[in-house]
Amino acid sequence: MKMRTGGLVVVGVLLAVLYVLNRKDVEVVSMKPFAVRPISASGGELSGVIVLNNPNLLSSTIKTVHEKFYLNGILLGILDNEISQGIPGMKETEFPVSIRFSNSDYQKGLDADAEHHSDTIVMVSGDIEFQNLFKSGKAEVKQSAAIKHEKP
Repeated sequence: MKMRTGGLVVVGVLLAVLYVLNRKDVEVVSMKPFAVRPISASGGELSGVIVLNNPNLLSSTIKTVHEKFYLNGILLGILDNEISQGIPGMKETEFPVSIRFSNSDYQKGLDADAEHHSDTIVMVSGDIEFQNLFKSGKAEVKQSAAIKHEKP
């Protein structure tokens, strides 16, 4: 009988430790510079990398990604994916994102900031839905990154 009680206590302690170490939110840490490349005569592709941090002991699952991409306040595109991708615990993970856009929208975005002659910056806003062992939630995305232009 003492063996059974001891086993139940050990299982309870392990569950409590797992609960405490696996209930934090996944966080958006940063965004690496975007690359723009032409894909047709009328449009291009904007691709980049979002860096996520999973502070939990066990892995978490990225369920959905919903983001809007703006170039100097002009909406370039919307990314809305259901991916169910696992990311490891206790480390940062790079997560690729890309959208396609029309050249006319891209030019409007460039023209919106033409008088400032500054670096071309993309603003990304939205959320990333995640789930881990004991909790699910949304990580808010409010990041900006510069653009590197690639030649065809």
